[in-house]
Amino acid sequence: MNDKVEHAGMVGIFTTPVFLSTITDETIIDDAVDNVLKLKETTPGVDRVNNWVTDDNLQTLPEFKELADILLQESKRALDEMTVIRDSDYITCMWANEAPIGTAHAEHIHSNSLWSGVLYLRVPEGSSPTLFSDPRPIANMIRPDYENASPYFLGARWGQIPKKGNMIIFPSWLPHSVETVPAVEDAETRIVLSWNIMIHSKVQFDTAKIEY
Repeated sequence: MNDKVEHAGMVGIFTTPVFLSTITDETIIDDAVDNVLKLKETTPGVDRVNNWVTDDNLQTLPEFKELADILLQESKRALDEMTVIRDSDYITCMWANEAPIGTAHAEHIHSNSLWSGVLYLRVPEGSSPTLFSDPRPIANMIRPDYENASPYFLGARWGQIPKKGNMIIFPSWLPHSVETVPAVEDAETRIVLSWNIMIHSKVQFDTAKIEY
């Protein structure tokens, strides 16, 4: 210790808010899984490589209303905690995708949105997490070795093994992806629901006024 210096500690600046929660009523989750699979039988959706995606209007369908209301309420909570000033908020689009364990999802952001969320509806053992990337590429310009490298302060990626009903709400500009993992023979498919949030607001910030 240097007795000539008074240390004030470390602060985290420019941190990225990510909100975690869980829908504990499994009936709501199971009903959502059933409704997604019914849509797969009755609507074309979008077929991608090893990945089937619903249309992005699930928030308008009566069978998803209860779930959409919960997701909007949780999104409001995140906006309130961030003290976002607005007249109202709403889900712009909501969709689900079904894929075998092991299927990758390339890194992306959600354009034309303020906040986004993912809800894990069916998560067989071996499913890979959603990985969030540090949006500051320059943070990795020089990267020494650390004994305890923390993604909360250092340029890295963060994710956690998902469980049924887990929900993550995050800024839509935050890059995220799903990595390829070893396939699990005869396992159920992984089903994840996503949604985007926008606000109605008349922004009065100097030289950047706009009405959403």
